[in-house]
Amino acid sequence: MQRLSLLVLFFLCFLVGSGSGQPGQSNDLQTLLELKKSLVANPKDETVLRSWNSDDPNYCNWTGVTCGGREVIGLNLSGLNLTGSISPSIGRFDNIIDLDLSSNSLVGPIPAALSNLSSSLETLHLFSNLLSGEIPSQLGSLMQYLYLRHNYLEGPIPPELGNCTNLVMFSAEANRLNGSLPAELSRLGNLESLNLANNSLSGEIPSQLGDLRSLNHLYLIGNKLQGSIPKTLTELKNLRILDLSKNSLTGGIHEEFWNMNQLEYLLNLSNNTLTGLIPDSLFHLVELTFGPSHNALEGKLPKEIGFLSKLERLLLHDNRFSGQIPVEIGNCTNLTWLHLRENEFSGNIPATLGNCQQLTLLDLADNHLTGSIPSSFGFLTALDQLHLYNNSLQGNLPSSLMNLKKLTRINFSNNTLNGSISPFDIFNLSKLLVLSLDGNSLNGSIPQEIGNLEALNVLNLDKNQISGQLPSAIGKLSKLYELRLSRNSLIGDIPVEIGQLQDLQSALDLSYNNFTGHIPSTIWTLHKLESLDLSHNHLVGDVPGPIGDMKNAFVGNADLCGSPLSPCKRAGSKQQGLSAKTVVIISALSSVAAIALTVLVVVLFCKQAPLFRNGAAKTDIKWEDIMEATHRLDDEFMIGSGGSGKVYKADLKNGETIAVKKILWKDDLMSNKSFNREVKTLGTIRHRHLVKLMGYCTSKEEGLNLLIYEYMENGSVWDWLHEKKKQVLGWETRLKIALGLAQGVEYLHFDCAPPIVHRDIKTSNVLLDSNMEAHLGDFGLAKILTEESNDTNTGSHSLFAGSYGYIAPEYAYSLKATEKSDVYSMGIVLMEIVTGKKPTDEVFDEETNMVRWVETCLEMPPGSRAREKLIDSELKPLLPCEEAAAYQLLEIAIQCTKTYPRERPSSRQACDCLLNVFNNRAASYGEMQTGSEK
Repeated sequence: MQRLSLLVLFFLCFLVGSGSGQPGQSNDLQTLLELKKSLVANPKDETVLRSWNSDDPNYCNWTGVTCGGREVIGLNLSGLNLTGSISPSIGRFDNIIDLDLSSNSLVGPIPAALSNLSSSLETLHLFSNLLSGEIPSQLGSLMQYLYLRHNYLEGPIPPELGNCTNLVMFSAEANRLNGSLPAELSRLGNLESLNLANNSLSGEIPSQLGDLRSLNHLYLIGNKLQGSIPKTLTELKNLRILDLSKNSLTGGIHEEFWNMNQLEYLLNLSNNTLTGLIPDSLFHLVELTFGPSHNALEGKLPKEIGFLSKLERLLLHDNRFSGQIPVEIGNCTNLTWLHLRENEFSGNIPATLGNCQQLTLLDLADNHLTGSIPSSFGFLTALDQLHLYNNSLQGNLPSSLMNLKKLTRINFSNNTLNGSISPFDIFNLSKLLVLSLDGNSLNGSIPQEIGNLEALNVLNLDKNQISGQLPSAIGKLSKLYELRLSRNSLIGDIPVEIGQLQDLQSALDLSYNNFTGHIPSTIWTLHKLESLDLSHNHLVGDVPGPIGDMKNAFVGNADLCGSPLSPCKRAGSKQQGLSAKTVVIISALSSVAAIALTVLVVVLFCKQAPLFRNGAAKTDIKWEDIMEATHRLDDEFMIGSGGSGKVYKADLKNGETIAVKKILWKDDLMSNKSFNREVKTLGTIRHRHLVKLMGYCTSKEEGLNLLIYEYMENGSVWDWLHEKKKQVLGWETRLKIALGLAQGVEYLHFDCAPPIVHRDIKTSNVLLDSNMEAHLGDFGLAKILTEESNDTNTGSHSLFAGSYGYIAPEYAYSLKATEKSDVYSMGIVLMEIVTGKKPTDEVFDEETNMVRWVETCLEMPPGSRAREKLIDSELKPLLPCEEAAAYQLLEIAIQCTKTYPRERPSSRQACDCLLNVFNNRAASYGEMQTGSEK
């Protein structure tokens, strides 16, 4: 009997062992296969789920699967770039403990079937997907870690979550949740981190949250919460981080916060409507980082601020604080940011600030400060930005500022500073980008040393008492974007070197001075310049060239003449004219010469000898020169190709480098009036952001038509973004390219008569010169070269125009290209510049094209993973102000790519918007954004 029992036991063990070795007998195999059907692998890596195959029943070895015995207890498919949806079959994993589908692109709702896992599931990671719908109400009491952040979830937070009493972490940041915060969350006694930032939650913060005694992180930033901060939150003794910023909270800051000894952040309470005083006792929290900016707080800054020796950032700007800045602030020696702008502080600036030698940002602007600028500021050698504008400061500019070699921005505007600007060692701060000293009483002359500020973008010395001549060294400031010297006592000639400031764009204001002499013709070369003011000086002579369009720029100069002012009187204008006999002789000779020239041109054209040119080339270019330089257009010299022909680089004997585009012959090409008209137009228009057409030549015998363009040595934007042959395009360069493109398109649409519709705007047609300036090329030619001979519409219809991915939707049914079609294509290029993606990228399809993808991601809350994906990874990390500008660029692009043409802005409107982004980029250092826990 005993032997029989042993045999039975051995047999049962054998059965169990066999079952363990064949997991395919489990229901989990079928569940995994059903789940796979709902998931789609990225085309770039279709192998990620290749192991999930019914031919291999040992599913415990499949990618991401963890087993305990025969059962699936863990599933981790995080970051595999999966699309598709979550199958409800996932609710059949009876023993699963950990489920992680995060960092994919899954869509659809969170299956309600997850409630079937309530007896086992402890960890659920679904963050950073594209999930929508509501949060399931039944997730089970065993749930410990619930991560749903960075999705599109909506609706209220289910009160039933209060039943998940083992919950330790709950993050639903950056969704679209609404409604009020359920008081039932107070039952989560084990909760350590609650992150509901950047949603649309409303109502008051429940006082019951004070019962979450284990809580150490509470993020409610970026919602629509109202009412006062519950005093019960001060009972959370373990709380280390409290972020209630960017809501509509009212009331004051409770004194009881000082009892929260673990509190490292009371950052951030900013961007609310809090009132009253800051309790003095709060400054006994020595670990505190404090930032209640953008409220209506008032009172004095207490001397207890000196207790915060570990404080790194103090952000009190845009409140109503008054009184003196306490000298004890000098004890905060770890400060890196001190931001007290837009308050009512008065008295002297404490010299003890010189002890805060870690400071990189010091902003005391827009207050009522008096006295002098402390010489102790010379010890702040890490300082990057110093803003003291709009106060009542007096005295000289301290020479100790010369020690601040890292300074990039100085703004002392609108004070009562006096003393000489020269000699002033500030002109040796080679990293300086912005120098604004306007609205003071500074005197002396501008020294030649100003030429040392080679990085300078903005120089504003308006409204001072500066005298002497404007030094020629001003021409060395090649990166200058804005120059304002008005309302001083400058004398002498305007230096011709001012024409070297080719980046000057925002303004050149020399008005209300005592300049004499002629306006230098070099000003005409400042093609970017948008605002010129030379009024109220003593200038004489002609107004040079095209700048005469700005009539108000010249008023108050009695001896200036020429368009748009009164005509200039020429010497000898009253003398007797030419005799009648002389006129007859000259007219006859002119007629004979004109006839002879016409015959000569026809003969030479038929023989294809000298190439037609419009003056852009240094010398006449001959057909033979081009053939020799390119070895008869050998592919060795080809630098590009497109639908209408190939482009070659030709280094001519005279040292000139040109681009030659070869186009196949059309029998009626030269007789086509549209071609003649467009070539003539493109050969005469001039804009710094359009590629110059230097000439053309045709040979019926060779079967060739050649178009001669200026050579762009840095290739196209397409090359830089997608070919990866060159270094990365930085953000500043991309922004400059976007603006340059818009200005070129605006010129075609508004400043050409008749207007020119490009019809093929794309990154491969945006070329870059040696300075990385954008030049739009190939405009109008696709339409011209393929136009039907019987097409009588001179600029709207053709058989072909544009490139796939860039073509406006209305063109598909109308075949009519308008200015708004160009705006659409330009919008696509703007998206490409920011995202680094091609409009034909394989991640896009008919349902989700580039426009829809950008629009969808932009709707996500700030800081969300989907939104961050919009910015080309090669650009990161960006400064906050740069990141803001990138998103603004995409917002403009969305407007440009509206479905209906009437909803799109004109190119001029788009250009104005881009210009506004560009103008604001230098002076803005952005508001501090406190990141919430990820």
